[in-house]
Amino acid sequence: MQDSPEFPISRLERAVQYLLLLALFCVPFSTWLTNVFAGICVLCFAGALASSAPLRAAVRTPPALLALGLLALLVLGASWSIGQHGDIVSALKKYSRLLVLPVAVATSIRDRTMAARALAAFLGGAAVLATSNYLVWHNLMPSSSLGWWRIGDAKDAFSFKNHITIGILLSFATVVSVLGASYVQGARARVACLVAGVLFSVPIIFLNQGRTGYVALFVGMVVLFLLRVRFTVLRTIFGVGAIMLLFVGFYAISNNFKARTDDLITEVRTDQKRSPNGLRMSYLRSGLGVVAAHPLLGLGTGSFAEVYAPIARRDWPEDKLAETRHQPHSEFLLIAAQLGLTGLLLYFAMLGSLLRPALAARSFHADALVLLWTIYVVSSSFNSLLWDVTEAYWFLLLAGSLYVSARFSRQAAQSPAQGT
Repeated sequence: MQDSPEFPISRLERAVQYLLLLALFCVPFSTWLTNVFAGICVLCFAGALASSAPLRAAVRTPPALLALGLLALLVLGASWSIGQHGDIVSALKKYSRLLVLPVAVATSIRDRTMAARALAAFLGGAAVLATSNYLVWHNLMPSSSLGWWRIGDAKDAFSFKNHITIGILLSFATVVSVLGASYVQGARARVACLVAGVLFSVPIIFLNQGRTGYVALFVGMVVLFLLRVRFTVLRTIFGVGAIMLLFVGFYAISNNFKARTDDLITEVRTDQKRSPNGLRMSYLRSGLGVVAAHPLLGLGTGSFAEVYAPIARRDWPEDKLAETRHQPHSEFLLIAAQLGLTGLLLYFAMLGSLLRPALAARSFHADALVLLWTIYVVSSSFNSLLWDVTEAYWFLLLAGSLYVSARFSRQAAQSPAQGT
C-alpha cells in the first residue's frame, strides 16, 4: 500500500477532501448540508478511484474492508427480512453511510494532514452548535419559519439537534480540547484549549437535558485521565474519585442535571412502563428475544419495527409508536436483531480494527481516536448511533481520519526499534 503520497493528488481527490471536511463541519448543526456534502463526496471518490491506483490501494485497509463487508451483509440481509419494504429501504439508506469510512481512510492515507484538518473542521462545527445553545439560553437564537432548524428554551436550550446528540458531540469536543491542552506547547495555547473545553461543556451540564451527554462526558474525562496520567493504583483511585466529586458538584448546582438524574432514579425505582426508561427496557426485551430465537442471522435488515409493533400496540394503543419505532436505542442490539451474531461480530471487528493502532502509539491523534471510540461505543450501548445520521457521520468520518494518523504514529514508533 502506498502510505505516502508519492503520486500527485489529483484535483478530483482534492475535491473529495474538501467535501469530506465540509461534511464534518456541518455535522453538528445541519443534517441536510451534511447529507449533500457527504453524498457528493462519495460520488467524487468513486470517480477518483477509477483513475488512481494509489487511491484504490489505500482503500484496502481492515476498517475500510470490514465497513464494506458489513454494508454488503446488510444488503444481503434484506433478502430474509421480515420488515416492510419501506422499512428495509430506509434502513439501507441509513447504513449506506458506512461508505464514508473507506473514503476517510483512503483520503487520509493519501494526505497525512487530513486528520488534523478533519478534527479542526468538526470542532468548528461544534463551536457553531455550542454558540447556538448559548443564544437559545439568552433568547437570542432566531427560529426558522420554514422548519429548517429547531430551538428549545431557557430550560432546555437545545438547537439544531436533539439534546442526546448535542450531549454526545459536545462531550467529545470537550475532552479533545482538554486533551489538546495536555499536548500543546505554550501557556496561551494551553489556556485557549482549556477555555474551549469549558465552553463546550457548559451546554451539556447546565443548558440541555440530555442524560446521554452526562454519561459521555464522564466516561470521556475518565479515559482522558487514564491516557495522560502515568498509571498507579493510588493515582487512578484519586483521579477517578476527583472526577466523580466533580459530577456530584454538577448535580448540586445544575437544575437540569439534578432534575434529569432524579427522573431516571424515579423511573428505575418505580419501573414505570410509560417512561423513557420503561420504553428502553421494552426495547431490550424485544431485541434480546429476537437474538435468542434467531441467533445466527437475525430477522433481516430493517426488521425491528415489525418485531416491536405488537408490543407498541399493546402498551401504547393510543400512540403512533408502533408505526414509528424502527430502532431499540442500542446499536449493538439493533445489529444483532437484524443480522444475528454474525453481523454483530463483523461490526465489532470493524470497531476493533479502528482502535487497534491507537492502542500501540501515544500521540494527540491516537489519543483523540481512543476518546472518540470510547464515547461512541459507550453511547451506542443505549443509543443507535450508526442508525442516526449525525452520530454516524461524526464517528465514521473522524474515526477514519484519526485511524490513519494513529497508524502512521505506530509505524514511526516501531521504525527505530526495527533499525536497532
